[in-house]
Amino acid sequence: MNNEKGEDYNLSEREKQVLQFLVEGYSYKMIAGEMFIAIDTVRSHIKKIYEKLHVNSKSEAVAKAFKDKIV
Repeated sequence: MNNEKGEDYNLSEREKQVLQFLVEGYSYKMIAGEMFIAIDTVRSHIKKIYEKLHVNSKSEAVAKAFKDKIV
C-alpha cells in the first residue's frame, strides 16, 4: 500500500499491525497480548520496522508513520 508520497517501505501486514499499535500507544507487552505472539516476536517485528523506515526509536517510527501516512 503506497502513501501519498509514493514511498513503499515494504512493511508486511504484521509489521503494519505492530506499527499501528505503536501509533496507538500500546506497550510491547500489550501488542504481544493483542496479536497472540511473544514479546520477543514483537521486538523482532519492531527491529525490522525500524530498519525499513530508517529510524532508531519508537517515537521516530510513530512520527514517520503519521508523516508518510503508513498506517
